[in-house]
Amino acid sequence: MMKQFFLIAGVVAIAGQALGQISKPADAPKPLSPAESAKRVQLPDGFRLELVAAEPLIRQPSGVCWDAHGNLFVSELHGYNREGQYDIEELNKTGKLDRVVRRIAANEDAMRRAEAEQLGTVKKMIDDDGDGTMDRAEVWADGLPACLGICPARGGIIAVCAPDIVFLADRNGDGRAEVREKLFTGFRFGVIERRINSPQWGPDNWIYIDGGQGGRITGPHLSAPVDIPVTGFRIKPDGSAIEPVSGHTGTYGFTFNADGDRFVISTGTTGIQVAPLPWRYLSRNRDIAVRASRRNAANYNTAFPISQPHPWRTKRADDPGFGKYYRDHYGAAESIPNGYFTSACSPLVYQDSALPGLIGQILACAPAQNLVHRAELQRDGILLNIRRTADEAKSEFLASGDIWFHPIHLSIGPAGGIYIADFYREIIEDYSAIPRYLQQQYGLDDGKNHGRVWRLVHNDMPKPQSPNLAKLGNAALAREVASPRFWRRQTARRLLLERGARLAGIALPPDDTAAAVNALYTLDGLGQLNDNTLATALGHGEPGVRRHALRLAERRFGESEHLLAASLRLANDESPVVRLQLALSLGENDGTESLHTLAVLARRHGEEAWLDRAILSSLGNRAGQMLKALLSDKLDALGQARGLVRRLCSAAASRKNPEEFSGVIALLGGLDDPGLQLECLKGLRAPFKSATTLTIGDAPREALMRLATSGEGEVRVAALDLTRVLKLENAAERKERLAKALRDVANVQLPAELRLAAVRGLASENDDAIATSLLDAYPAATPPVRRAILEMAFARSDHLPAVVSAMEQNKLAPSALNAVQRTALLGQKKAGLAKRARVLFATLKPVDDATLQRFVTALKAKRDTGAGQTTFSQHCATCHRAHGIGFAVGPDLTSEFRRAEETIVQDILAPSAVIVAGHETYTVETTDGRVLSGVLAGESAASLTLALTGGVRLDVLRKDIKSLKSLDVSLMPESLAVALKPSDVANVIAWLRQPPTRQVLFDDSPAFAGLLTEGGGSATVVTGDKHSGSASLRITPLQRHSKRIPGWAFRIRENPGPGEYRYLRLAWKAPQAAGVMVELADNGAWPSSGSPERRYYSGKNTSDWQATRVSEKRPTEWTVVTRDLWKDFGNLTLTGIAPTALGGPAWFDQIELLRALDE
Repeated sequence: MMKQFFLIAGVVAIAGQALGQISKPADAPKPLSPAESAKRVQLPDGFRLELVAAEPLIRQPSGVCWDAHGNLFVSELHGYNREGQYDIEELNKTGKLDRVVRRIAANEDAMRRAEAEQLGTVKKMIDDDGDGTMDRAEVWADGLPACLGICPARGGIIAVCAPDIVFLADRNGDGRAEVREKLFTGFRFGVIERRINSPQWGPDNWIYIDGGQGGRITGPHLSAPVDIPVTGFRIKPDGSAIEPVSGHTGTYGFTFNADGDRFVISTGTTGIQVAPLPWRYLSRNRDIAVRASRRNAANYNTAFPISQPHPWRTKRADDPGFGKYYRDHYGAAESIPNGYFTSACSPLVYQDSALPGLIGQILACAPAQNLVHRAELQRDGILLNIRRTADEAKSEFLASGDIWFHPIHLSIGPAGGIYIADFYREIIEDYSAIPRYLQQQYGLDDGKNHGRVWRLVHNDMPKPQSPNLAKLGNAALAREVASPRFWRRQTARRLLLERGARLAGIALPPDDTAAAVNALYTLDGLGQLNDNTLATALGHGEPGVRRHALRLAERRFGESEHLLAASLRLANDESPVVRLQLALSLGENDGTESLHTLAVLARRHGEEAWLDRAILSSLGNRAGQMLKALLSDKLDALGQARGLVRRLCSAAASRKNPEEFSGVIALLGGLDDPGLQLECLKGLRAPFKSATTLTIGDAPREALMRLATSGEGEVRVAALDLTRVLKLENAAERKERLAKALRDVANVQLPAELRLAAVRGLASENDDAIATSLLDAYPAATPPVRRAILEMAFARSDHLPAVVSAMEQNKLAPSALNAVQRTALLGQKKAGLAKRARVLFATLKPVDDATLQRFVTALKAKRDTGAGQTTFSQHCATCHRAHGIGFAVGPDLTSEFRRAEETIVQDILAPSAVIVAGHETYTVETTDGRVLSGVLAGESAASLTLALTGGVRLDVLRKDIKSLKSLDVSLMPESLAVALKPSDVANVIAWLRQPPTRQVLFDDSPAFAGLLTEGGGSATVVTGDKHSGSASLRITPLQRHSKRIPGWAFRIRENPGPGEYRYLRLAWKAPQAAGVMVELADNGAWPSSGSPERRYYSGKNTSDWQATRVSEKRPTEWTVVTRDLWKDFGNLTLTGIAPTALGGPAWFDQIELLRALDE
């Protein structure tokens, strides 16, 4: 039958070589038979691939699983790249090749036609002769939405196929699943390969799923809809529960290790560690934003395939236009034909011992490179690092020379072998990455009727046991709970829970983390986990077991003093894994001993990764009590808890409880450490975005007023600011302060930065009259001041009548408002206000064809890239980033400029016509009347993060949100056709298309100081003293720092390719200090104190750290320093920075990375 299939397939291939009028090139790779494909695979000695199933039995497999009888099921994903195929089929009818250099999606008609074919199928595979190769397939279910994975449950199969999760079962034994129940529906979805995927049983009796874009989820067994954000989630197999989990996979797949740590993945890396901060813990403290996080665990992205790249890849690289385009926009990894991970997916930590040497290692598929990669997991405290094995430093574990071999899914089978779903086809890559003329020639879906499943085995594997666990009794299943075979112990647990078995007991293996954890959750799921077993687990020799024992014991803290005491003793545990979990678990108990232990953990270990977040999540409404516990003792006993103080003050202040707030003020008033006082004051001020009346006690009030009048330097300024927002100043002082600020805004003789400072100083006021006065100053304001005035005017809904009045009085042109601001006015419910706005906006006219043509024509003229950079900085940089300049609120234009220049012009002149996915505008109205508009940059259990103009990232507590709306309009102004000349737009586009040669780390950004989240000093962006631009960074001793700044992962190399750098350049000065220093973090780590690596200084080094000297003289004036980072320190990945002031304040400016010294 298989030979007949390949004969037919060959005839079809020959007949289909001409796509329309375009012939398929002779160098197009051809499919191989399974036997021939297997010969092209290279594996370490002893390993081999065995064929399990192939076409025509299966096609395009996306996942596998086994039921309790050991039957193999395969899910299929149909319709991949069909939209691109339909698009080029129409194009090929013209007989012309489209060689325009750009990257575009298929047309809408092709998209619509493809959607009808994006379907899923689930098949039951049958091995009639027992030789391990499948002979027949029963179509269990077809016509499903695109299916990206299956797992067993309740005598059936759960299939994930957005927008649904479906339960399938064949109860009558006819080979078809007559039970087809939607457990959940409502998942948002986009491109076929980025939907919810990879369902798998976690260690805790939940099914975990990832991918997709969240949604409002309903189901027949849910009591109410559940909102799932863009993150992973877990479900109960009967559909009774669904909840978010921390971490989100960028592509397809995720995995757990034996300790329960979760890894997700993205195309360019082999594994990303999710911070072990479960979502349910982070949701407990509503008073502070505690974000879940993840970290790239691998320090490499190079791959070593043995296959030749598909000819389209080589031709794209050799094409002068497309080669330059992809190098400039995507860097070496995405532009050269081969050698980098570009499609990594389906990570798998091998939790079995059947395959020698693999236990505990992590594998990942790289379908575009035709290989399966493996690496070691190395623990560094709570962090887990992925590192290549010594034997495969420059090779791969499983590599195929067959270009059609595309592994996309890994799963551990019943006997311990690894099953590989091979999406066997000619082209696996997203069609839009392929130049259109090459799409036309090679086609996009050759192989759509192919597909294979392989089994990775070893010569020394143990003899397989019968996979039919359904026939075993409960006692036999209880023994299987500790089986060395991953599938057997997991299936035994599931069956025992489904049966509701009564067990005599299950012993915890002393030296096997996975088996012991499996036993704990088996007993817990059955309701048979007693305190004695838990106490034994809390003292287990393996940290992973102690971690899970804490998670299970925490529910009993209120009723078992014995378990609580045993848990509290783990504060002295040698493992940071256990200490972190203890900090999380203690949030389930509100006793004084638990609070004391949290304080002990903070003092001793507060600087360990993620421990501060764990402690904050556990405090709930006890932030004030924690501050008292930390600050009532000697300050030198604070230890590593110092970094917590500001956030604790913010949490206490956000509750706006007068008694608690007064207590914190009393504490800080008694401190004799100005640096710590400043941290407290900044923390207390942060939650108050609007002027608020809060009654505080007389003594604390007097203490605050003393700080505001006689405190040291920055302490006095911070205290004064707090008194103002709390309305503690007297009426006359407040009136004069506001009047002066309004005079400064209107004073055209003042520099722009002073007028801007005056506007910002009024930002927390909620007085309608102030909004009116600011709008009166709008006509005489410069563009930056105008933007600030509009932001202030639209910051509160009760200011909007003043905006409409200003337009009616011709003080404000309707065209000055962006689409978001216009939408805010048109959506007003106040009588007559929306109607008045509608009349004003009726005068606005959309960009007509004649205007568009004027701008398009300008593209043909000679262009000035220098002028383009200036225009970009003035009009675009508040929301877009390119070549290291600006803020990535909207798409980063360095990497997103993929389309024809004519299309870019349209996007600039009509920005709301097309909104790039992931950059939709959201409007949040808060309970105190503020209105915030920005791009939703992230969600956590207790907060949302909005990306605002100017690079500001604002955390908004969910408890403070009155409403949240998504708008189908852009934050960009729609008046650029008036504000800019055609030549301006042409110059901007020319500048954007330049290859990036430098990366600006700091230059004028007011948000940069907020990125430096740690350290005892202060960081302020000041406008009065700068080397270039409009601002500089002022640091007070000793330093402000962050070892992982969002978006920073800059590779320093000897011969930098696109996106890589070699040199550091900055300007600094320290006129009254002993010296100045800068410290650099490599992959999230600071250099050791005894090494001069990654530290530069000038003047006298008064710190305790070794550093590389730049100059003996301290820079009393602005001094530019350029250093060869690679020559000084070798290869590194810059992820963070610590500007440091030695013995006095220091200033930094224009910090940037360069590829070459002539830049």
